[in-house]
Amino acid sequence: MSNQTFLIGTGVESIYACSLSSSGQLQLLNEIKCGQGSSWLLRRNDLLYVANEYIDKIETFIIDDHIQGKLTLKNTISSIGNTPCSLDIDSTGKWFAVANYGHQGTSNVVLFPLNNLNLPEEKNAQINTIDGRGPNPDRQDHSHCHQVLFYQNYLYVVDLGTDTLNIYRFNNVNGEVSLIGNRIKTEAGAGPRHMIFHPNKSLAFLCNELNSTTNVYRINASCEQLEYLQTIKTRRQEDENDSSKENYPAELQLTPDGKYLLVSNRGDENLVIFNINENNNEILSVKEHLDCRGSFTRYFTFDPTGRFLLVANQKSNNLVCFSYNRDSGTYTFVSQLDNIQSPQHMVFL
Repeated sequence: MSNQTFLIGTGVESIYACSLSSSGQLQLLNEIKCGQGSSWLLRRNDLLYVANEYIDKIETFIIDDHIQGKLTLKNTISSIGNTPCSLDIDSTGKWFAVANYGHQGTSNVVLFPLNNLNLPEEKNAQINTIDGRGPNPDRQDHSHCHQVLFYQNYLYVVDLGTDTLNIYRFNNVNGEVSLIGNRIKTEAGAGPRHMIFHPNKSLAFLCNELNSTTNVYRINASCEQLEYLQTIKTRRQEDENDSSKENYPAELQLTPDGKYLLVSNRGDENLVIFNINENNNEILSVKEHLDCRGSFTRYFTFDPTGRFLLVANQKSNNLVCFSYNRDSGTYTFVSQLDNIQSPQHMVFL
């Protein structure tokens, strides 16, 4: 296996290009200037789409060099909302979705048409909002769309502000969406943040930022309905009992073999690793908590080979690499890369 190149989005005006060796060693290759707060990256072929969280822009870069991670800025548009935080492209490659969190302004989901150069255009963009609020006055004063995700020709929107998971039919001709049934409510004040679908089980998982839980749902055959199955805590009891600690789950990922679900605990500074069981009454059970070796894990991901787990610690400004043993389901610390300012997202090239 040769070195693999990946990019790191940040909370500053930089994207870092790094390499991961076959032995799990990390190396900084170069630093690319970008708009402030490149907190979500989306790669499609030779293009990189970037959500600039702090300036409400979407940048598109050409990937000039996949080995060194060199980029050239091609296009910049408004996100048509405040605090863009999640991006996705539909299966036809015609529509580009943006979730605007709305930290100090408008929260919405915007669908931009992609032109023949695969660049998003503001003209004919479709803007969708969600009404309501949650019980937490500091974090749920209005809708806060936190994730957009295309799955099986539907558009899923996770809204932290209204405690809802929203499923829309999607028209790939004009970009219009229509809500299917009622909005799916989580526990009041849960603050849902991100969701993920299991690749070969009819299961979806949702992590809740404000009450440190994870929900499990069963997906029906047409993928347009979710049946609630379980809620499980992400925290250890001793951390929950420690009144000095505040915790905010951020990201969730499945292991490459689909055996385990991982959720990051920002505050407790660990990843909770859940067993995925066949028991319908308890799909998830806690296997262990893995020390992140840093502070405030905003994001983590497995490399394309499935051998390594990379953890981005936002407040300690470091990146940590663990090896993953599929046979035992265990992790071993391999390496660490320091002085990566406010790492928040990663994509492999």
